[in-house]
Order: sequence, then structure tokens, then C-alpha cells
Amino acid sequence: MATGEGLGVSAAYALDPEQTPHTYLELGALPTAVPCARLHVKHVLREWQMEELADAVELVVAELVTNAMQASEGLTSSQFAGHWAPGLPPVRMWLASDGQHAVVQVWDANEKLPVLENVPLDAETGRGMLLVEAIADEWGSYTPEASSGKVVWAVISEGDGPRPAPPYS
Repeated sequence: MATGEGLGVSAAYALDPEQTPHTYLELGALPTAVPCARLHVKHVLREWQMEELADAVELVVAELVTNAMQASEGLTSSQFAGHWAPGLPPVRMWLASDGQHAVVQVWDANEKLPVLENVPLDAETGRGMLLVEAIADEWGSYTPEASSGKVVWAVISEGDGPRPAPPYS
């Protein structure tokens, strides 16, 4: 499983809209973004006849959108694809598939990259990327061209169940 910066080879194929089914959703950086994103993914995967991936992809989307929403708190402007915009930046989500893999990408305007955190067992938050690590085949992040912030991506494959979480160090 590859993690970290840069777009993985498995994820790269999903970026070509000419080659793969894809969808895009722009959401306000608000708590309602998470259930909206989950519902969108559930319906799109049903349309693509990939219902078996829905639970895993919904969970990854929930974690990535939650992180993006939290990372957007306090921001007052952003740049995306060369266009500057004032105000609280949106959260942008893409979902693509080749029929066997689903690739989720989530953009937020905050430049801080995600990290796997060692959290106390009694902590109520901080395990989001550990869940993504456990579910996804691979994940990573990159800084998009002519944009502020970052894109966090994950690849989820058909027939793959959750993987064991990495041990705490």
C-alpha cells in the first residue's frame, strides 16, 4: 500500500474523463457536506453497478470530506484552477471508476497535508486517516496546479475489505 504525496499510478488513470466514468461535486465547507457527499457516492455507485463498493467508498468519502471541511475553517479566500475567490472556500470531490476501482479525490484550500496520527485509545477524534489507510488500496495527496490547498485521494478496489490498521509506534 503506497501512501503519501504524489498521485499514485493506480489513481492516475481515473483523472482522464475520456477514459473513465466520473462525477464531480462542489459542497459548502459545512457539516451538511458529509451526508451529501455520502449520498451522492452511494447513488453514483449504484448507477455504475458497483454497489459492493458503496460502504467502503462512503466511509472514505466521509473521512476525507470531514477533514476537508475542518481544514477549511477560518479560511477567507482560495484559488482553484487559477481563479481566486473570496470567502469560505468550498470542498470539491471527484469520484471516478474503471469498473473495478473507485478513486476518490477531495480538494480543500488548506495547504496542510494529511498525516496518520497516533491517538490515545480514549480520543474521540483523530482516526480518520487511519480508517482511510485501512480501507483504501492506496492513498496520498498532492498540490494541484494553479490552486491553493491540496487534493487527498484514495483508491478502493472491488472485492477488497478493510485492511488491518497499522500498528501504533
